Amino acid sequence: MNRSLTRNIIRAARRTPDSDQGFRHLVQVEHTFPGDTFTDAPAPWSPGEGFTEVAGGAWLRRNSDGTQTAVVTDVGPKQLPAADGGVWTEEEVWTVTSADSEVFAWLDDKPHRVTWALGRADVEIVREPFTGHPHETEAHYWHEFYTRHWFMPELRTDGRYGLTLACAPNDSWELGPRPLADACGRLMAAFGGRAVVRNVVADDADWRTPAPVSLMRRLTRI
Repeated sequence: MNRSLTRNIIRAARRTPDSDQGFRHLVQVEHTFPGDTFTDAPAPWSPGEGFTEVAGGAWLRRNSDGTQTAVVTDVGPKQLPAADGGVWTEEEVWTVTSADSEVFAWLDDKPHRVTWALGRADVEIVREPFTGHPHETEAHYWHEFYTRHWFMPELRTDGRYGLTLACAPNDSWELGPRPLADACGRLMAAFGGRAVVRNVVADDADWRTPAPVSLMRRLTRI
């Protein structure tokens, strides 16, 4: 199976057209794990109806009054007072509501920067302890998984978990198709499942589509 997967990745890489925008033409491998792989994982937590998860542990909702509300878990500590006004030493959960969209500008990349809104009169902030929060168990499970395996699977709409890796062959074969094939082969050997190889053209703005070479190298050590 691994040899067949490697052949398909190399074949797809050779089909990649030459381009001066090499990062746009990708070989993508979509790996789907067996249905029973993460049966012990805690159920995903959400702040409620209308919220969309925009980053790990950060959600955003547009409200009918023109404001937005963000919920960001596992925040801090920073050089700010804690929720009780004392020294901030423990992680918190922040619920932030504002009509100013700039308050949420970093939410999909660096959500903890929402703390920059502290002290603004036009921003409502509710702070709670993260310890004992419903999201804590889920976050702990996936943190432990990441420290063992160096990747985070994605929960898909069909309820199964997967991981999508990609490379840009025009940038470098040594840093692209070969590490990709090695990582995918070891992923398949360790977890099973199925892998689909395809050629894709990435959106210019979708800079996160190709998996970093560092991730592929980590996966080769599974």
